[in-house]
Amino acid sequence: MPDDGGLPRYPFCFRGDRLAPELAESVAHRPILRVRTNTGTDAWLVTGHEQVRSVLRDRRFSLTLTSDPWMPRQDPLVPPLSITDIRTHCEKAGLLQELFRGVGPHQQHLTPERVREIAAGLLGTFLAGEQPGDLVDGFIMPLSRALTMELLGLDPEGCPDNTTLFTIFRTGPQSLPAVPDSWALAQQWMLERLPGLRADGTGLLGRLLALSDASGVLDEEEVADLFVFLLISQFGNPATFLGAASVGLMSHPEVLARLRADPALLPQAVDELLRWTVFLGDALPRNAREDVLLDDVLVRKGDLVLVSTDAANHDPRVFPDPQRLDIDRPPGPHLRFSDGRHRCPGGPVARMQAAETLRVLLERTEDLRLAVPADEIAWHRYYAVTLPVAVPVRWTARGEG
Repeated sequence: MPDDGGLPRYPFCFRGDRLAPELAESVAHRPILRVRTNTGTDAWLVTGHEQVRSVLRDRRFSLTLTSDPWMPRQDPLVPPLSITDIRTHCEKAGLLQELFRGVGPHQQHLTPERVREIAAGLLGTFLAGEQPGDLVDGFIMPLSRALTMELLGLDPEGCPDNTTLFTIFRTGPQSLPAVPDSWALAQQWMLERLPGLRADGTGLLGRLLALSDASGVLDEEEVADLFVFLLISQFGNPATFLGAASVGLMSHPEVLARLRADPALLPQAVDELLRWTVFLGDALPRNAREDVLLDDVLVRKGDLVLVSTDAANHDPRVFPDPQRLDIDRPPGPHLRFSDGRHRCPGGPVARMQAAETLRVLLERTEDLRLAVPADEIAWHRYYAVTLPVAVPVRWTARGEG
């Protein structure tokens, strides 16, 4: 919707189960679009797959500069540099390789068997409850929390509740003071965990802490901030995927039926769902270090550039009929985990968690369906990631008459 200045106000929509019509129009016809952000700042919104990859791979478009308070930005909060450029921060402290190992394809902190065990236990409790039940509050959020604690090697005792953790993702007009207050609670809790992590030293955060102590680059608060960032990142990924994917799958019962009949299709289904679901409630920001000609658009030094990987994943030049959920689609170069230097290293863990959780859902239910039309499901507004407020469902558990 255009604002008073004639520019469309971004973000356009907060649903995770469909791409906003404005983004679909942009990616098909105007892959570089001028928009106005939550701060009233003008920015370039980049939606085309080729253009998005170009920005993410070009160091003339800086992530570091988005922490400069004098630069234009998409939201009121100025993120600290230690969190904005987490890769450089970890590299300087000698943590990067261990972090990559800890969330990479060969990590041993969270095995597929353990994911299935945790998911089966929580799902069993949910399925034993009354119908209709809320899949978000009853299963998705508890599961995301439990998987995160397991992966990072954290004792969840005293951890801020799910609402507080999710509040850290808040953007837009209500981000102040909600985000700093929630971050402070999480940071204090993490500071209190450091002695135990230091003494144990076996989990992912324990190993990272030992390396940090050895390098001496980070102080205690910087370590706590880094660990809080890893906590909310790992918490947000499964929650966001499962929220949108569950709504998407239940809106396509024929796909659910195929997956129940042939679970071997799950890996390719997960890949398609990673492409098809809408993950971001805002965009990946960059500031131009110098004048850059992007296609035929001159981006001036200092300009704010917003990258929509969700739109790029629906580029019809790369993914024919992109709005269609097609689990037979040949694997394509989707950008769910970004691209370039700042590509998310947690992609392998995210894929595994998604596949094993969906496997348990299919094995434990004969039928799982929305209790309300998909269009009646409310989605959280002004958050960096998408999540339904609630997903009311009905089901028939496996073995029930």
